[in-house]
Formats: sequence, structure tokens, C-alpha cells
Amino acid sequence: MAAPLAAASSLPELSPEAAIEDFLNSLLRPTHLLAAVSGGSDSLGLLLLLKQAVDRRGTALPHSLSAATVDHGLRPESALEARHVAQICQELGIPHHIASWTGDKPKTGLPAAARQARYRLLADSADFLKAEVILTGHTLDDQIETVAMRTDRSVDGALGLAGMAPATLYDGRLWLLRPFLRSRRAAIRASLEGAGQAWVDDPSNEDPRYERVRTRRASPTIDPAVIETAAHHRQSLSRQAAAWLQHRATAMAGRVVALSLDASDGATTEARNHALATLIAVLGGKPHRPGADSLSRLSAALAEGSDFRLTLARTLVLRRRDWLFMTRERRGFLPLSLPAGRKGLWDGRYMIANESDRDILIFAGPAPTIDFALPGAIRSALAGNSPQTVEKNGISFPPADQIAIRPQLSAFADFMPCWDQPLADAIARLIGAEPSPACPI
Repeated sequence: MAAPLAAASSLPELSPEAAIEDFLNSLLRPTHLLAAVSGGSDSLGLLLLLKQAVDRRGTALPHSLSAATVDHGLRPESALEARHVAQICQELGIPHHIASWTGDKPKTGLPAAARQARYRLLADSADFLKAEVILTGHTLDDQIETVAMRTDRSVDGALGLAGMAPATLYDGRLWLLRPFLRSRRAAIRASLEGAGQAWVDDPSNEDPRYERVRTRRASPTIDPAVIETAAHHRQSLSRQAAAWLQHRATAMAGRVVALSLDASDGATTEARNHALATLIAVLGGKPHRPGADSLSRLSAALAEGSDFRLTLARTLVLRRRDWLFMTRERRGFLPLSLPAGRKGLWDGRYMIANESDRDILIFAGPAPTIDFALPGAIRSALAGNSPQTVEKNGISFPPADQIAIRPQLSAFADFMPCWDQPLADAIARLIGAEPSPACPI
């Protein structure tokens, strides 16, 4: 699918200075900010403009600023560049932390692995410096490239046209904020040049082996107003889907969800399908919603009005008259070995903390409670899709009060755009998970 084009945008760009002012004004309370600074122009501009704006406000609107640099160790110069950022921060009186990506690097999928490591290390730095949010220097140029790549890959269909959110929850606990999404890289560089501040150019930004570099060289011309409209639509869709679930869904024992299919409300098919797709991913422990073909099969079956049984993204979906029942199918489970004092994710659905002094093994077994009023196929799935724990010897059971089992929202476990928060929280309430922390802007 080709990206939408426009010669001029109806959404005005913001100067970097105005973007920072707007961002600080949007914060709901005094906040300890952690700027992610690589030494490149975007992140360095973010740091310097934040420092100036925070200082201007003084005690009237107090925010505090720290910085962190992730040294991926992929180039010989990276350690020197990190120390250079540290020196700049020292001169500015900004607390700074260098986090290094150590250990072996993968031979394939390096960009994705580096991205995961970057955010993990930034979160560790935020904990170390006691910062409350992380700020990145993503620009309008990055936003356009992101939408162009997602459009080409048809990732999540029209949802991908919204691009990067101004706020994204990482690891269910820490908000990533992007103040520059309406500012151009050229304007940031002009601001740095005016201040006499040099920056580092990462040679990987010119390496055509990477998709983003190839996309950048193609000079995509997507109207930022189109992206903004898509973002508003995605947020509206999330709210509609959350309302549909609140009206329709009932949580049952064993992580079963039953949905009433009467036609009493005016929800759109798009909102219903968005709710179902997201719920299916979470119940199946999958990080992504089912593909378009799978959702088309589900929509066709629902439209037909007859009873049916489908499996999508490891979730069993069963219709019986005016009710839809959903739960994890009974296959494809892998055991999880969990040493004493450690925690781990089992089946993408449960975070399990072993608070005992014994090594344990988690595997699939029967749900503690099975409602015999449920359809037979759902009862059969419940007989073998719930987490069970035994000690590594396979004989004795660890003390129940020393094993903490918390439901997880797999579709939002790593990153949750702020637009998706209403739907994520609606599903969290259904499955007994913790709601997400409030967005700070």
C-alpha cells in the first residue's frame, strides 16, 4: 500500500524551542526528566533546549533534568562519544549516566536487539537516577519514515498510520515521551549551530542495509496532518473498543471471557473487531493482534450468525447462540524453569515470581475452577491451559504463598502507545491485571 502524499501540510511544524515549551506545559506535575542522549543532533538538541527551558522556569514550574547515554559497543568510537556526552552534561550541571550493552551481540536481527537493549538500559538508568520519565529525540522526520515503513509492511493495517505516539509506556511501568514529533531535524541542527554546539553523526545512519536508511533516502512525503488524523482515530477507536468490552464482556473463572453478541448498542464493526483482535492477542499470550486474513474469517463467521469454533493467535473462539467464549487453546505450551528468587514470563500470559528458596518448574495444567455450564470445548481447554508449579525434582510443591502469579497483557507488555491505554485498561480489568500508570502529559 502506498503512503499518502501531500505537497504541503495543514498541521504547522513547531520550532524545537516551541516544541520543548509545549511539552513542559503539557506535564501534569513537576517531573524528574531523563533525556536519552547519544550525542547525535536530535538528542543533543533535546538536552540543551530542555536545560534552557527548565532553568528559565526556575521554582515557578519546577522540573528536574538528568541524562543517560547507551553505549551499544558496536563501534570503536562509541565509548568516547558517551564520555563526550558525559563531559557536556558535567559542564551544564546535569546528572548523567552511561549504560553499556555488554555480552555477545546477535549475528542477525541486530537493529531490533539493539533497540530492545537501548530501552532496557535507559529504564535501568532512570531507576539509577530516580527519574520518572524518559525523553527521546525522535523528530517529525523520524515520524514520517516510521509511517512510511509501517505502510509498506502493512503493520496493523491503518493503525500503523498513526506512527509513534507522543507518550509510550515501556515495560508496563515507565513512560517514554517524544517532545520533537512536530519538529524537523534541520531546525534542531540550526539551533545547535547557532549555539556553537557540534554533534556526532553515527555512520550506521547512512548504511543502506537498514530499512530506515533506505526509507530516508527515498524521501517519503507523507502529510503530517494525515498522521495526526490517524492518531486521533486510533485513540477514538481504543475508547470505542473499551466501551464495547465494558458493555459486552464478562470475566469467568480460568481466564475465560464471555461476550454478549446482542445488537443493542451502536458500536461500529471496526471498534468491535479492534476489541476482539486485541483481546484475542492477550488471551493467547501473543505480542501482536491476529493478521487481517484471520480477522476476516472471524468477521465473516460473526456475520453469518451461526455457531462456530475458530482458533486465532492461540486463542479458542467459540460461538454458542448469542454468546462468544474465548480462552487460551490447549496446546503449544513450553515449561519454564525458574530459579529461587527469580521471575519470568510463562506462555506470554503470566509473570511468575519465585519468592521461595527452591528452584521451580512451571507447566500447563488444569484451571483451579472450571464452570461446568461452559461449552465443552472451553472446559476441555481449561483442563490444561493454566500455570502449575512444582519443585525442580517434580515431586513436591513449593509453598503457594511464595509463588506470585500476575496476569500480563502480552499485546502491551513491552510498549503501549498512550492512544491504546483505554482499551488496555479495559482488558486489564477483565483478566485481573494491574491498570497502567497514568500518562504524564
